[in-house]
Parts: sequence; C-alpha cells; structure tokens
Amino acid sequence: MLDAARGAPLSAMSLPVLPFRRWFERLLAFQVGRPWAVLALALLLTLPAAVAAAGLGLRTDFSELLPDNKPSVVEMRRVSQHLTSASTLTIFAEVDHPNAPALRAFADALAPRIRALGPDWVGTVDEGTQERRKFFDRNKLLYAPLADIEKVHDEVRERWDWEVGQRTGGDLGLDDEPPPPLTAESVKKRFSEQTKKLEDDTGGYYLGEGNKVVVVLVRTPVEPGSEAAAKRLRTRIDQIVAEIDAPRLDPTMKVRYTGDFITSLEEVRAIKDDLGQVGAWGIGMVLLAVFVFFLRARTIVLMGLTIAVGLVWTFGVARFTVRYLNSSTGFLVSIIAGNGINFGIIYMARFLEARRLEGASPEQAARTAHEGTWVGTFAAALAAMVAYGSLAITDFRGFKHFGIIGGAGMLLCWLSTYLFLPTMLVAWERWRPTTAGAGWLERARALYGRGFAWLALRAPRAITVFGLALGLAGTAYTVRYFHDDPIEYDMRKLRTERTKPTDAGELSERTDKVVGSVGQEGMAIMVDRLDQVLPVKAELERVKAAAAADQKPFEQVVTIFDLLPSDQKAKLPLLADTRAVLHKARGRGFITDADWRDLEGYLPAADLQQIGPGDLPEQMARAFVEKDGTRGRIVYIVPKSGRSIWDAHYLKLWASSFRSIHLPGGEVIKGSGRAVIYADMIDAVVEDAPKAIAASLLGTILIVLLAFRGRRAAFTVLATLLLGVAWMIGFLATHRPLDELMAGARALHLSPADPIKLNFLNFVALPITFGIGADYAVNVMQRYEREGHARLRAIVVETGGAVVLCSLTTTLGYLSLTLSVNQAVVSFGTAAAAGEIACIVAAVLVLPAALAWWHRKRPSDDARAA
Repeated sequence: MLDAARGAPLSAMSLPVLPFRRWFERLLAFQVGRPWAVLALALLLTLPAAVAAAGLGLRTDFSELLPDNKPSVVEMRRVSQHLTSASTLTIFAEVDHPNAPALRAFADALAPRIRALGPDWVGTVDEGTQERRKFFDRNKLLYAPLADIEKVHDEVRERWDWEVGQRTGGDLGLDDEPPPPLTAESVKKRFSEQTKKLEDDTGGYYLGEGNKVVVVLVRTPVEPGSEAAAKRLRTRIDQIVAEIDAPRLDPTMKVRYTGDFITSLEEVRAIKDDLGQVGAWGIGMVLLAVFVFFLRARTIVLMGLTIAVGLVWTFGVARFTVRYLNSSTGFLVSIIAGNGINFGIIYMARFLEARRLEGASPEQAARTAHEGTWVGTFAAALAAMVAYGSLAITDFRGFKHFGIIGGAGMLLCWLSTYLFLPTMLVAWERWRPTTAGAGWLERARALYGRGFAWLALRAPRAITVFGLALGLAGTAYTVRYFHDDPIEYDMRKLRTERTKPTDAGELSERTDKVVGSVGQEGMAIMVDRLDQVLPVKAELERVKAAAAADQKPFEQVVTIFDLLPSDQKAKLPLLADTRAVLHKARGRGFITDADWRDLEGYLPAADLQQIGPGDLPEQMARAFVEKDGTRGRIVYIVPKSGRSIWDAHYLKLWASSFRSIHLPGGEVIKGSGRAVIYADMIDAVVEDAPKAIAASLLGTILIVLLAFRGRRAAFTVLATLLLGVAWMIGFLATHRPLDELMAGARALHLSPADPIKLNFLNFVALPITFGIGADYAVNVMQRYEREGHARLRAIVVETGGAVVLCSLTTTLGYLSLTLSVNQAVVSFGTAAAAGEIACIVAAVLVLPAALAWWHRKRPSDDARAA
C-alpha cells in the first residue's frame, strides 16, 4: 500500500525503513554485482519446485472438497474399498443394414480375445444375455406368480381327479361341467408372460436398432484417471479389433467406443485442457495489460519470468501442503497471476520513473525502488494473505486449500519479485538503457487515471449522491439476497458444459437403449452382514411410508433378494406335485403324445431347488458383488420418480432418508454417496461462509485501522470498501445473463432477474474482495492525507491510475475464468470480477468525488490545514 506513481512510502505506513537500508544495500550489491549467481539461485530454487508442481494430482470428485473426517466421506471411502471399482469400456459395432449374423460373428470373435488379456486388464466381458437366458430358462417357473402356480396345480389336480373318476366310474362330487383338458395350451397360458421375456430374435446378444448394432461390454479394473494404463488398454483393444477385421464380416461395419471408461477419460482430458486454456488466457491478458501500461516489450519478458517463478514456487509448495488440486483450486493460476503481478508493477513503475524522470543509474534506481516500494507492497501482500487466510481457517477443503495456496502465492510472488526482478532490470538497463525524460509514455499512462479524475472533480456531488444511492440500493438487495437464501441449489449450474456432445456421449445414449441402464442414479449403502439387508429395506420403506405425499424421499429400495423368486418355499412343493401328476397323467394316457411333446419343455425340472443369492448368474448379481466376491450386502436406493437429482433441495431430502438407518435391534447403518456428499457440501458452505467472511472482514478492518492509526480516514476507507461490496452483492442479486437480456430486448420487456447464487466456489469471491479491494481506497486516502486537497487531481491521475492497473490485472485474471467450460468456475470469475470492478470504481471515482464535495462544503478546513 503505497504511492505507486512516486514510490515514496506513505506516512501512515512508514515502518522503520532506515534499519533495513543496510540490508537493502547488501542485497542490492549481491543482485547487481553477481547477476549470474542470482539467476543460478533462481534456477536452483525453481527447478525442484517445478518438479514438485508437476507431481500435483487433480481430483475432481466433490468428496475431495470435504474434510477427511466427515462421516459421509469416511463411509463413502469404506464402501468404495468393497465395491468393484471397475469401469466399463463399451465396444459398439454398427452396420448400414440389418445383418445379425455378421454382428454375432464379430461379438463371438471379440469376446474371447479380450478375455485373454488377463485379470489385470479385464474383469469380465459381457457380449449378451446367454448366461441369464440359461438361468432363467431353467428356473422360469419359480418366477411365475404364486397365484398362477396354484391355479395350474389346482387345474391339473382337478382334471386328474376327474379323469380317474371317469375311468373308475366313481362319483367324486365334481361339477357336471368337466375341468379343462390337460393340453399343452392350458398349461402354457399360465406362464406365458414369464416365458415371453426371453422370446426375442437377439439370440442372447446385445443386438439393437433393427439388428444394425451389437454391443460388447468390457469391465476393467483400469481406472480412467490412470492415463498411461488406460492408453495401453485402449491400444490393445484397438489391436484386437484390427485383427478381427470387421469389414471382412460386413463391408459397412464400423467399430467405435463408449462407456464410462471412455467418457471419464474424456472428462479428465477436458478438465486438464480447460485448466491449461484458462491459465494461458489469464496470464496472457494480464501481461497484455501490463504491456499496454508500460508500452515496453521488456516488461512482458521480465515480469512474465518473475510471475512464472512465483507461480512455480506456489504450486511446488502446494505439492507438500495440500498434495493435490481439487475443483476449487485447479484454476488458481490465473487468480494468483493477476494478484501477484501487482508487486512487480509497482516495483517496475518506480524503477522506470527513477531512470526516466530522475536520471538515476540502474543501481540507484533499483535502490530507490527497493526502499520506496517494499513497505507498501509487503503490506498489500499481507492484506491479500489475510483475505486468503480467512478461507484457510474453515473445515471445508474447497475453501481451506484455496486459502492455503492463494495465501502462499501472494507471499511467494512478492519474494520472487524482490529477489529476481531487480537483477533482471539492472542487467537489461546495462544492455539497453531507458531513455530519460517524461515523454509520451508518461502521458499515455496517465490516461488510466485521467478519466476518473475528470469525472470526480467535474460533478462531485452528483457522483457522490448517485454512488451512495446505488450503495443503499445494493445494501437493500444484499439484505434480501441473504434473507432469501443465497445458496445455489440447482446442481446443473455447477457442472461442466460442452459446446457439443462427444461421440462417446452420443453412443452412450444409444447403448442404453440396447443394453438398458439399470439403477444408474441409485445410491449404494453397504451393511455389515447379509441378515441386515431385509431389516434395512423394511426400515427405509417405513421412512418412505411415513413421509408426506409430496415429500417421498425415494422411489424404491433394491436388494439382491429382489432378484430372487418370491414364495419359493410355497412354489416348490406345488411345482413338484404338478410335475408328478402330469407324469402320472401321461402314463395313464390322459395326455396325448402330441400334447406331451409340446408340453414337456414347460414342465418343472425334476431337480428344481430353492435359489439363493449365490445361485444368480454373474450378469444378474454384478451390481451386488463386492471386490472379494461377497454377494448381497449392497442396498440401492432409487431416487423418486419426477424429482431431479440435480435439485439440491431434493438431494438433501433423499440423503436424510438413508444417512443414518436405525435397525430394531439398535444397530445403526451409515449411508453415503453422491446425494449425501452434495448435501454435506451445501451444509459446509452455509456453516463455513460466516466464519470466512467474519475473519476476512475483521482482518481487513484491523489492517486499515493500523494503517491510519485509528484516524477518521480509516473509517472513510472502510466505508468506501463496504460501498464497493454492496455494489458487488447487488450485482449478484440482480444479475441477468446476456442471453436473457437479448431475449428480453426482442420481446421489448425484461424477465425477472436471475441472481448469481453462492456455491462451493464463487463464495470465495466475498472474503477475498474485502482484503484485496480495501487496498485501492487505502492508497488513494493515504496520499490524500499526506498531500492535501490541492493535489487531489494529481492523486487520482497518478495513484489512481496505478491502482487501476493493479485492479485491471486482477480483474483480467478473474475474467479469464469465464472462459472455462465449468459453470461453477464461470460464476466465480464473474462474481470476483464484479467485486474487483466495484471496489476500484468506489476507490478512484466515488471516494475522490466525496472528498471534493466535502472540501467545497467546508473550505475552512483547507485554510486550517495550510
């Protein structure tokens, strides 16, 4: 916090500089006298940091934003250790015309070759429903309704008794109307609905779209995040497909890939590409703004190198502190670059000013820049650290890691500036000296502040009144914004958007129509023992039944027992007796040879036995099988039909129904999954937000009070800051997307405003705005206190212009985030940029206008000051 144009330490922040003069002289002597040693030191410190930064992983799962000790996270990880982590790679073969034989031949040739890759690469290969067909064909009568089985049994018994009575001539008391004859048709019709389930023309393959496509599902233990292993697996499967030579089977056959293995791999690559693109745009726009201010190519090179060192150090340190990047911290490159380069801007401005205007030598200019800027820039770095540090005190890792990395980045960028920028500047000046004199460069740079100065002094009362009125409106909107619950509950506004669906994404939708999508949205919980499954289901059903009609938390509960036939103990004796009676009827000639041949395939098997979870084929039981082969301990809770899983209100309702399940015996089963994680994220934001905001605000107030030693000017600065924050939140509360504005313009009216709600990422804009935004008003007010009202225009032009540039670089860093494909990141960039713009306008326009207006109302103050 200093006079950026003149570089002199401001009175209120004048920490003892003289005791540091000797230290500065020694440091400068080393920097200037041994430049290669300094550069070697930079390289020595940066290379290991770069290696460490390269080892930073990227974890995009939302559970990484919550503390490790959060019960939902603990339970989710416990369950994940048991659930199979295999992902699915779907091989999709398509022909231009119906050709089932060719598609079956492709699946038959493909499946055994992929299985031969071994368990390290392939878990299972599912080329169709043959296994399920065999199982169902053997046990289909057990899946028939008990009422139908009872009716068939009774009809067979009645006909048997009637036939026996007819042959023996006895009177069994039967009705005059004889029972239906024992024909194949009379027995089959009772089981028709069950047997028709497998009466199709696929032959047990995943054929679809009129026999134009076939699907083969490969489940693999290779995680898509392991890019090297995933690439090797994809290469091996490509080789197998090439060996089969699909066009040989059908010239029009094309083979493509989809499945969560492919889509997850695409997602990881898209996120990394997005990080690189946003970071490159952010740094590029920041350096362009610096170039436009200094209008010298050397500023791009030298400041680019300086900020690059600071960024590498920052993320190298992050490798040992937070260990990885998450969905909140992955985009910090642009933010730290936009904030951290401000120290170099201030240093370089003072250095070049000393060279051009004061005619100082490179060494003298460096000494002047050292002494004249370190106090203010260090104070600014500390203020920024306080802003970021307010996030580090929270438990929510999305905030904590952001605060740790951002706070470290501010200090490390300051260090890299003062350690290496002087050496590079002096070396460059010795090679190509700066031309002395003010010249057109200074006049061009003054344009940054002249517009604000002209407006503030031309209409001070109007600007002050308008600014305060807008502030009051912003305050009213702020109160309503927080009263109406500012949290974003539409989770669709937090996800990644694509400009167009990928090929794998389109194929995935077509695959679901062929194979079916079973329980994709269900939440899985795991019990400790198999005997707990049915009590858990009963308790969940009780919770559902007790809920109001419009508050039903889920649709149904699915267990492995739902795959088993019901009433098996009652069915088996009836089926065995029916089989025995039919055989006796056949032996007595009650059933003709033709009917027997037709009926024989529908008779219960002689060794038909009760089916348990272990008897189900792998294809049927796969969703309930753990890594070690244990079956049945997994319970799925299916979301309520008609409710969106992207609605966080419903996610909280859904999560509360199975977060903690109390069984009659006193046992408690914990639940987790995406619904619980999302619900906990929202709760964490609501719980930690006040702490972070309070810490940032109190820290900022303390720094401002210390800067002005408690004088009235401190409260003027704080009022200016709060004015900017009120404008910012008013913008969030009344924000209207561009497409909505265009639609409203076409319709000649505006639809209701669509506010920017707070989420796990854009909330960060609030606490960091306090610390960073206060710096602008502090600079303007401190110089005004020192130089008086007579210099107000110069203050706005010189100091205001410098802080406008600092704000511009920070704003551009934020605006680069709006280029992201992730909507949460875009909302953060928009909110943070709005806060930055609001605070700089309040500091260099409304504050000077208010000072000018106040001075005109009380001219005697100036006389007393003189």
